[in-house]
Amino acid sequence: MKSYIKISILSLATFSIALTGCLKDKNFDDGSIQSVHSPGTQKIVEIGITATSNQENMIVALPNVNRDTTFNLIPVVLASDKPASEDVNVVVIPNPALIGAFNTSDPDNIQSHSEAPSTKYTILNPAATGGGWVVTILKGTNVGYLRVKLNASNIIGNDYALAFQISSVQTPGYLVSSNLNFGIVVLVIKNDFEGEYTVVGYFQHPSSPRAIDQEEYLKTAGVTSLYKTLGDLTGTNVILTINPGNTVTVTPGPGTSGTTASVQNITGDAVYTNTYDPVTHTFWLKYGYPGASPTRIITEKVTLE
Repeated sequence: MKSYIKISILSLATFSIALTGCLKDKNFDDGSIQSVHSPGTQKIVEIGITATSNQENMIVALPNVNRDTTFNLIPVVLASDKPASEDVNVVVIPNPALIGAFNTSDPDNIQSHSEAPSTKYTILNPAATGGGWVVTILKGTNVGYLRVKLNASNIIGNDYALAFQISSVQTPGYLVSSNLNFGIVVLVIKNDFEGEYTVVGYFQHPSSPRAIDQEEYLKTAGVTSLYKTLGDLTGTNVILTINPGNTVTVTPGPGTSGTTASVQNITGDAVYTNTYDPVTHTFWLKYGYPGASPTRIITEKVTLE
């Protein structure tokens, strides 16, 4: 199973994260390649920090604000107990294939990530000849950063990730770590409604009417919207949009097809009013399908745990 480390953002102006590569490397294990924790005579540059798992990546949790945020994305480290005696220029390149490999490494298929489109972010480092960007470890320090600018509202509702690796060192006399030369960053933008909910209600159905009593994690679909299972139909989703005034609109979501693709709000109920209560963090929902005369009607009380 994948292991995640989440970084909470305390400052909207700048923050940094670290990420890891695979540690299962013979040269690292036998000591011929040294890490920052065990400095040797060789001058090694690497991505981020060492870790205890060969399937870790980092999650950066960005503030949900509609403005550009600039931050340190990828730390590039000189693996030494002494600071750099000169500026060390390291070339970092994208490697999106790492994201696919990471997705398939999870036997439980808990979550898959796609590469963040280049139109959604800007790398602020100087471009390197031949591709990639130059990260400079300044004289007197041990770390430099690949810096990024993006607007969180442009990526909300997506499971985006970025993957990079060190391709070379422009400054003579330095080696690239053979096992700590890459890393993956998952970008997470959560709206204020996302979370684990208790769902109780009833699924009115002409052939299999039934009660609903389940726990469900409602994920961000947009700035004020969530993905939710359509009743208890696993794999079929609706989108709940919280409108001004806390009314809720139910629309078809991923996995809907045929009659479920016509799911819509049902009005007129005194209790299940398709509203959201911000005090109790509760949705009161009534929706159904097909079309204008639903024969499958779902009433649900959905409460944040």
